[in-house]
Order: sequence, then structure tokens, then C-alpha cells
Amino acid sequence: MPEVPPPARQAVMIDIDRERDHWRHRYQSLPRARAMRSFARYWPVLCAAYDVYLNHPRAQPGEGLELFLRRESVALSLLSEDEAGQVFAHVWERIREATSA
Repeated sequence: MPEVPPPARQAVMIDIDRERDHWRHRYQSLPRARAMRSFARYWPVLCAAYDVYLNHPRAQPGEGLELFLRRESVALSLLSEDEAGQVFAHVWERIREATSA
């Protein structure tokens, strides 16, 4: 029986400037926001989640999380693995909501 390729995924457009504005006003509720002391220090971690999503569009959340945890900006942040996982989940949930609308 021939192997069935995975279904094509709809192209996704992410307005990164809009996303940055969204998180600028909400990052304080994320883990270790106070310890990182500024949005400028937190943004590279958030951006890493978008980068994983855009560069690995077929990754399942668990695979995406592993890729996210290996990103330099995440590894060098003050976040524990569990905290980084929470950040990743928040960003991917936002992407899912935006792309399902």
C-alpha cells in the first residue's frame, strides 16, 4: 500500500510586529518576567517559539518544545525547563487561535 503524505498545511502569515506589541503588554504575566527586568530581554525567548513554528510547521507540540528548548535565547534565559515550556505553550496557543480564526 503506498504511503500517504501528510495533509498540506495552510500557509500561515504572522505579523511579528503585531505579535511583539501583543506580548509587550502581556509578558509580565509570564514566568520570570520580573527577573528578566524588561521586555527587550524577554522578547528573544518569545521570538524563538515563533521561529520554531515557522521553521518546523509540521512539528507536533512536543517536538516543537524540544526544538524551542535548544534555542540559544531560551537556553541562556533565566527560565527553567518547566517555565520555558509554559512560555512555549502560551505562544503556540496564541498562534493556534490566530490561525484557526
